[in-house]
Amino acid sequence: MTDEQGRTASSIPIIDLGADEKTTAVTLREACVEVGFFYLVNHGVSEERVGAVFQQARAFFSQPESEKQKFAATSSQKGYHGWGEETLDPAKQKHGGTKENFQFGPERSAAEAVATAERPFHGPNVWPSVQNLPQFKATMLDYFESMCGVARRLARLMALALQMEADYFVQFFTDPMALLSLLHYDATPSDPDAGVYACGEHTDFDMLTLLKTDNVPGLQIQLKNGVWVDVPPMDGAFIVNIADMLQRWTNDLFRSTRHRVINTSGQERFSMPFFFGANFDARVECLPTCCSADNPAKYEPVVSGKWLQSRYEEIYARMS
Repeated sequence: MTDEQGRTASSIPIIDLGADEKTTAVTLREACVEVGFFYLVNHGVSEERVGAVFQQARAFFSQPESEKQKFAATSSQKGYHGWGEETLDPAKQKHGGTKENFQFGPERSAAEAVATAERPFHGPNVWPSVQNLPQFKATMLDYFESMCGVARRLARLMALALQMEADYFVQFFTDPMALLSLLHYDATPSDPDAGVYACGEHTDFDMLTLLKTDNVPGLQIQLKNGVWVDVPPMDGAFIVNIADMLQRWTNDLFRSTRHRVINTSGQERFSMPFFFGANFDARVECLPTCCSADNPAKYEPVVSGKWLQSRYEEIYARMS
């Protein structure tokens, strides 16, 4: 971004997960109210572990398209999504984002991993061939469990930031709807004026997103004043954003910020967003510290999974 367009990464707060909880909660509250994005440091996930996941992701995406399509995504969103399949902002995008991705969630037993009309996200994971990628599944599940741990620690801080008991959110995340997406963007330069985006403008649906990227920039967020600013990678940090469910939970106190990916480098890019949401059956209603007689609840209570399903259906309807 140029100086005329607005602030850059200095607009993005840094939250230290290893610092004093009460002090950090104050900083976190300000970050969530004002920006909706922040860098998370001292989270306990080593760069070696992150590097192993990127290595496996690169190996998967380097396979021929015909091989990747053998693991095409199911109705529960898990598996491979090919180039340009996702158009998050059809009003502005002329075609799908210049990316492909592979997604998976918690590893469930055969009896549990059944997608139904009532629970469409509980289907089984789809894993690449062990013959081709023998370390892929173990590496991914190890990282997935680490990310669930970080998200739960962050949810504790969120509760404090919202002036609730520290363990308030524990009850809502005993079986979270979590999803890890491995993203590979090609080198196509973005041209928003021509409707070409690496990833179109959108907000995320769940409670939190924790993102790790390689060293290639591209992520941009929209500040309250409407200005788009770059969010460059930071060594050792996750980029975290508030998603729609938490904005709803907090009666719009915490901000689910629009973001996009713009390729200005002409390089391919890899990233890994981890989406963390409440249990499927969790009842999401305005927190008592976020509403009052002067500030009544703006949203009706919803069931987490049903609400998330409706959001996906809206996306698919716009894409059709």
